[in-house]
Amino acid sequence: MSKIPRERTIILSQQIDQKAVNDVVKLIFDVNRSDEAKNKDYKKFKRKPIQLVLNTYGGIVYDGLAMINAIETSKTPVHITALGSAMSMGLFILASGHKRFIYKNATVMYHQISSFSWGKIESLRNDIREAERLEKICEDILFEKTKIKPKDLKPFKK
Repeated sequence: MSKIPRERTIILSQQIDQKAVNDVVKLIFDVNRSDEAKNKDYKKFKRKPIQLVLNTYGGIVYDGLAMINAIETSKTPVHITALGSAMSMGLFILASGHKRFIYKNATVMYHQISSFSWGKIESLRNDIREAERLEKICEDILFEKTKIKPKDLKPFKK
């Protein structure tokens, strides 16, 4: 995944983790660097969108947020398409696209942030606070980028 795709298409069909995110972020940065150089050389240069195709069950929130930051700060538009699934962290990545598309038979899934904690009570409290902080960040992405409202998520928080 180290070359800039000629068609500017990135396929993410795996777990959202550090390796997958690093590959996608590198490509977004590479395309932006290339476009920036072309923008300086050609007065009428128009950036062609990067196409990110999602088919993921989700993954690690911190890594997904890194990808979202790369997408949101990309000067070259990132269009995201849910091909098969955009579940869990994949939903928030889908929402972060400059344009978003979803196939008729694709599945999108929301659930509360999961945490796997053990230890002393104070450590558990800290883990809960961090999970709540991450959940707020992710939900704010949905509320800002889509027509989803807090009341729409309430049934999924039981």
